[in-house]
Amino acid sequence: MMAELSCDSGTSEVHMARLVLLLGFLAAASALVAPLPAPAMQSRLAVSRVAPAPMMAEPEGKSIVIGAAAAGGIIGVYLFHELSTGVLLAVALAYGATLSNKFGEISKSTGTVAAKAYSKTLELNEQYDLVPKAKTALDTASTAAANLDKNYGITAKIDDQLKISQAIDKATAKVDEVKSSVSDKLTDLKAKSETA
Repeated sequence: MMAELSCDSGTSEVHMARLVLLLGFLAAASALVAPLPAPAMQSRLAVSRVAPAPMMAEPEGKSIVIGAAAAGGIIGVYLFHELSTGVLLAVALAYGATLSNKFGEISKSTGTVAAKAYSKTLELNEQYDLVPKAKTALDTASTAAANLDKNYGITAKIDDQLKISQAIDKATAKVDEVKSSVSDKLTDLKAKSETA
């Protein structure tokens, strides 16, 4: 009887060890699973009217080169305030996006970012109609500014204090004087060349 008890207690210990080990594995596995979200409140504010945006596809080939050129042009104009520098950087980055060296990798990553930004901008404009809304806001602001200027004469007051129109008149007179002087000299040179 004692042998049976020891055998039964050994078997029960093995079963208990297996059960504890199984529960340990289940606890470890449940730690790796993402928790379920809490049930959302059903209100009008909680429900979004916008469909979730799909993942953006990676730009490829031509769009990367165009994006690199656009980024180069914007960077050139922004940093150096000259269009020629912007064109030069646009050409350099567009060419760089076709290379397979370190400069090419930098150019391609710049082009990829620019292409993604452009795609996202188009997506947002399509989703929220931003361009018509921005145009309406700018039209309203410019109309309000024109009405304020008309009612209060702000530009006339600024012109009186800074005397901008007088400076413009002087500059225009100076340019006209130089033009007439140059044209008179050209006329004299033509007359002398014809007589000689």
